[in-house]
Amino acid sequence: MKQFLMLIRENAEYGALTAEEMQTDIEKHIAWVESLVEKGNFESGNPLEANGAIIKGGIVTDGPFVETKECVSGYYFLLATSLEEAVKIAKTCPAIEAGATIEVREVINTDDVPNE
Repeated sequence: MKQFLMLIRENAEYGALTAEEMQTDIEKHIAWVESLVEKGNFESGNPLEANGAIIKGGIVTDGPFVETKECVSGYYFLLATSLEEAVKIAKTCPAIEAGATIEVREVINTDDVPNE
């Protein structure tokens, strides 16, 4: 199996959910992850704090950028045989129901890259 990073980009207003809405969202993600574990497609994942830093050209600013409407809110490491399979898995993520954008990228296994 190959490893894929799935980034979740959600509306920056995501933190404005009520406690009940947040609990419902968390429960959906837990159920989704449990189904991935059963199928052997889950390696790890976590939500991310809303605050952070952006470094560009040696300049550090608070992140995410104020002018953006989306920020990376979490990630999962998925296990799949191909990008197509990883995309199929990612399309079932509950964050999509809330309007999230999902990015899926294969992780390059540096153990397989020959040293010169």
